[in-house]
Amino acid sequence: MEDNYMSKVDFAFNISLDDKEFIQVGDHIYTTHESLNREQPSIHFIGTKCLSILKSFEGRLTHKIISEWLLLSKALDQTCSYSNRWDDYKILEELIRGEEHPVSWYVHNCSVA
Repeated sequence: MEDNYMSKVDFAFNISLDDKEFIQVGDHIYTTHESLNREQPSIHFIGTKCLSILKSFEGRLTHKIISEWLLLSKALDQTCSYSNRWDDYKILEELIRGEEHPVSWYVHNCSVA
């Protein structure tokens, strides 16, 4: 009789990044190096602007806050068009404080004039 089970294989790897190229939140690394996405599921590709914004909040972030911010940013862009600009710092402050608002609240309170 054949064994029909999947074996597990553990991989370990080391990467070197300049301090300005990433932010670490718990077990998750957010970096501008998209090629690392293939290496480890907890490495997330973000743009340079996003990294710069997140660096401002280093030590106050969780993976959940970053995920909510990225989803909220997409929702705001889709709701109000890409021509609008958003105050990401204000949005992140609200998320860090644990405030729960509908997308419409962010539309009215976080739009950059």
